[in-house]
Amino acid sequence: MAAAALADGRLATLSADVVPVTQMSSEALTANFNVAPTHLIPAVVRHEGDIALAAFSWGLVPSWAKDPSIGARMINARSETVEEKPSFRSAIGKRRCIVPADGWYEWEKLSATKKQPHYFSASDDSLIGFAGLYETWKQPDGSTLWSCTILTTDAWPELAHVHERMPVIMHADLREAWLGEGPAPLAEVLDLSHTAKQIREWPVNPAVGNVRNNNETLTEPEEGSTLF
Repeated sequence: MAAAALADGRLATLSADVVPVTQMSSEALTANFNVAPTHLIPAVVRHEGDIALAAFSWGLVPSWAKDPSIGARMINARSETVEEKPSFRSAIGKRRCIVPADGWYEWEKLSATKKQPHYFSASDDSLIGFAGLYETWKQPDGSTLWSCTILTTDAWPELAHVHERMPVIMHADLREAWLGEGPAPLAEVLDLSHTAKQIREWPVNPAVGNVRNNNETLTEPEEGSTLF
C-alpha cells in the first residue's frame, strides 16, 4: 500500500466508545490526502480497558530498534509472515490496532517506465478500518514514540489488475476481537476481509507521487477515467 487518505471527523463510527488518550494529537486528526511514512495518523486501540483513539507515527519501530529510522521501511506488514517476523511477532500477539481511512492509493505498472496511481475507497463512501499493529519505543529524551503498521494481503481478484497487494480490511464483526486480549484472530480477519466492504477504484493524477501535494483533488478521478 503506497499511501492512505485518512478520514476527518468520522472516527467514532469505528466504535461506540472512542475516548481520547494522552497520545492524542490534533495533527493526526487533520485530513491528510497523501500520507507518507512517519506522518502521524490516527489509530483505534484498547487502552486501559477502553477503546481509545491515539496518534501514531506511520511505520512501526520495534522496541529493540537502535534508532527510529527503521520505521520508514515498516509501514506495512505482510499478513502471511507477520506472526514469524521478529519485528512484528510481539505486536501481533499484544498490540493490535485499527487504522481508519477514507481510502488508499496503489500504483499500476503500465510499462517499464510508466505507472498509474489509482485510488480505492468503499463503494458507499463509508469509513474503512485497516488491521494494524502498534509498538512503543523509548526515545533518547525519555519520551515514548508510538508507531504503527498496516497489515497487507493478496489483492482481491477484482482489484489485482492494479496491484498484487492491498491492506487487510477489518470486518465490523471482528473489531472487538482484534482489539481484545489473547491470540490474534488473524485467520478469521482474513477470511471475512473480502466481505467487509465493497471497494471501488479509479485512476487519479500522478501528482499524488509527490508528498508535498496534499489536497482533496488527489482522490478525484483523472480526467477521462472511468470509476470501477
